[in-house]
Amino acid sequence: MIFLRKSPVWLVTLLVAALAAGLHFYFLSHAGGFWRDEVNLLNLSSRSSFGEMQKDSFPLLMPLLIHGWLDLGWGEASLRWLGLAIGLGILAALGLASWKINRAPPLLGLALFGLNSTLIIFGDSLRAYGLGCLFIVLVVFCGAYFLQRPCWSRVVWLAVTSVLSVQTLYHNAILVGAVCVGTMLVCAGRRNWPAVVQVFSAGAVAALSLLPYVPNFIVTQADSATLRTGLKLPRLLAGFTDLFGFPAAQYTWIWAALGIGLLAHGWLALRRRHAVAGATAGEISRNELVLFAAATVTASFVGFFIFLWLAAFPSQAWYFLPLMAVTVTCLDFTWPFWNHRLRLALMAFFFASTVLAVPATTRLLAYRFTNVDLWTQHMKPYVAPGDYVVVVPWFCGITFGHYLENRVAWDTLPPLADHATHRFDLVKAQLQNTNAILPVLQKISTALQSGNRVWILSLKGWMDVPEPGTTAAATLPPAPSPRWGWSEVPYTTVWVSQVAHLIGEQSTQFARVQNPAVAGPFIEDTELFLAAGWRGEVKSAPAK
Repeated sequence: MIFLRKSPVWLVTLLVAALAAGLHFYFLSHAGGFWRDEVNLLNLSSRSSFGEMQKDSFPLLMPLLIHGWLDLGWGEASLRWLGLAIGLGILAALGLASWKINRAPPLLGLALFGLNSTLIIFGDSLRAYGLGCLFIVLVVFCGAYFLQRPCWSRVVWLAVTSVLSVQTLYHNAILVGAVCVGTMLVCAGRRNWPAVVQVFSAGAVAALSLLPYVPNFIVTQADSATLRTGLKLPRLLAGFTDLFGFPAAQYTWIWAALGIGLLAHGWLALRRRHAVAGATAGEISRNELVLFAAATVTASFVGFFIFLWLAAFPSQAWYFLPLMAVTVTCLDFTWPFWNHRLRLALMAFFFASTVLAVPATTRLLAYRFTNVDLWTQHMKPYVAPGDYVVVVPWFCGITFGHYLENRVAWDTLPPLADHATHRFDLVKAQLQNTNAILPVLQKISTALQSGNRVWILSLKGWMDVPEPGTTAAATLPPAPSPRWGWSEVPYTTVWVSQVAHLIGEQSTQFARVQNPAVAGPFIEDTELFLAAGWRGEVKSAPAK
């Protein structure tokens, strides 16, 4: 690796790392307010019991971190700086791992991961994905670091990072297991059975740390039926290609080529058993490092997709970030062992990827998580006592309730008793209620009859002013539906139609309000409607 230290590659790598760090600061200036998932975690973090804090899709570490951060008295706005610190920590972890294991720069880690817009946006958000990526990179590093010199002190580092990793993201347990499999495989090749036991012990400690969540898993299994709509292949591929196909769609094929190359390299290393078994105790051999990387990545992909299938949740691009983190860390461990021509090709690829990624990422980082906070600021001078606000769909009420300061009556579709967190259990109960939105319809009529106004804050595309002469959608039978199961979307669509037609028929004014003058895109992109006046009669009622 001496040629790398004496070449300008390190200087260029440091410049690209500085560019990546600059992109994190750039996003910090654009992220804006917290969206519903962040508010959900923020509300859970403010609670005083561990039992309440863990009522989320994440374990306790991130809520505890936020709780401790806020206890320092820095305020909610400073939490964006916490996200920035985590994002910069990922870059540092990639550099540490690559340097300590083979004294090489993290070329693939920076080109394919560090500059990726999905990592910066969702890694820096007030969610656990960034922290999960940080810890899983450290777990991979600690696995290889242990192989350099197996001992109890190094296995303790592996155990500590593994526990922190699984306490950040549940699905990191799969990746921690994959790292342990890769590490134990190399130890078994050395016939170092005490080391195998040590690594197994580290993984077991991480697994045992998840036992307190088992009762929560059992309860959530039933309550989250509306969310568990199954793993749909088109959506899975869309999320996967959205992340791995950056900064250009062709990069999905580059990832595939790198994966196949790593597997082939690992297979050759596995066949060279004499080289693997004959390594000295003080330094990991080339074959061992390749075998570790190939086995870890293979086990990670197989286990991760099995986990997604069993979880049955709709997949999103940011779900794959920890998997990408494991992959690029392992690739950075192995690329220095490529032949000279491939290494030169990698340098060219690194430069080309930087040229493509930096402007593409910069464009995408002109991005706000939500415009709900903007709408609440817009509404504040105009909303009067007696007005009524309807938020569509229900989960946007989490953000709206966080930013609403005026004491105004409001509900979601369907109306829920708690808007602080994702209450899928309450939604499930309302899907079984054929009169779920009757209180909302009554409050709308009361507000209009009293000379007050009705405001509707709707996720873009969900609400519209109905055309004259159209009828409202018919009420659906109680869930689960033979056609849609527990999916809430068809029910919400019907409820929105019924509300829109009721307002259109009873009010004298019903129109869309001009959007706030802030550019998108937004994850939570909402629009505002305003209704006023009273006709005195209803021309038609929703079909039953």
